[in-house]
Amino acid sequence: MFWSRLRMNYLGDMGVKELTRLTRRLVDTLRNYSSICFCTHRDADPDAVASVLGAKFIAESLINNVKTGVIFPEGVNRVATKVLKSLGFEKNLTTATSCDLIVYVDASSKSQVFAPGVESARDYVVIDHHETNELAENASLSIHLKDMASTSEIIALMLEILSLRPDTRLATLLITGILYDTKNLRLAKPSTFRALYYLTELCSECFNEALSLMTGTEVDRSEKIAVLKGISRTGLYELNKDFILALTCVGAHEASVLKTLIASGADVAIAISLRSGETRVYVRASQKIIDVLKSPIASDLVTYMVRELGGSGGGHEGAAGLLLNYEVDVNELLRLIKQFFARLGMRVSVLEEGRWIDKCSG
Repeated sequence: MFWSRLRMNYLGDMGVKELTRLTRRLVDTLRNYSSICFCTHRDADPDAVASVLGAKFIAESLINNVKTGVIFPEGVNRVATKVLKSLGFEKNLTTATSCDLIVYVDASSKSQVFAPGVESARDYVVIDHHETNELAENASLSIHLKDMASTSEIIALMLEILSLRPDTRLATLLITGILYDTKNLRLAKPSTFRALYYLTELCSECFNEALSLMTGTEVDRSEKIAVLKGISRTGLYELNKDFILALTCVGAHEASVLKTLIASGADVAIAISLRSGETRVYVRASQKIIDVLKSPIASDLVTYMVRELGGSGGGHEGAAGLLLNYEVDVNELLRLIKQFFARLGMRVSVLEEGRWIDKCSG
């Protein structure tokens, strides 16, 4: 009884019964298909990679003779590449080209999962933790748990419910996914610790190995250059003299540029990338502005821009992204950003214009 109550508390308002119900529905759905693809978002990070392989493990453990494969649109990011290589996963990943069912894991919008050359299945399942998810509406089954801090912890809790015991490599990988999306547990939720409890109970040394992998990643030269260029072009704006907004234009390593801007004091950081006839907008928000405004700033801003400009996008309170299949006028983007904050009662004023508009317009 004690452990039952403890598990219920760790899963918050949803409770273990609801997660158990969704997990059973997932297994029942997977059993209806003979070939299943597991797909995540572009430039997959450790949480995306870990949750894809964890979901794949569930299918392979419970369904006889099922064919599985993975889809990583535009590959995986630098940190995930290092983790996969260190744990020996990179050699046995079968890339899918067609399947009867796609399971979209840690992905929240159509633009994130576009994979040319892959024959798409009509049926799909969603497993995700982002604040908004446009894929969920038409899914055969949607497991959209926005109160969880990472998709890896959702998968870990499903493994516990199903009494499945991943090997030490997969347990370590899932822990790296949790550490990555929670910023080494700074953004952890109660469910995070329940998931870690299960994984470390299986493998006591896995946490230290995962932490070592996540903290020992060396930055390569191209990323250093991209970050420095991004900073040098940045325009700075005030939001009611209470917060700082940073805008920049970059062509690569957008996440690292934004991470640096937030770490340097920006409360909201936006990176715009125009390439090959499309526009990508990446947004990050500090925990400070999220807490003060009591609003999921990053996902709300992206949702607003999607409504005004079209395209697709999604994310959660601190990180979100938008993809447009055309090159947008950056002055129009700036107008919409100002309009969004005006609706929150915040006036945007220039501190330093920077060179981002010129770079994005050139």
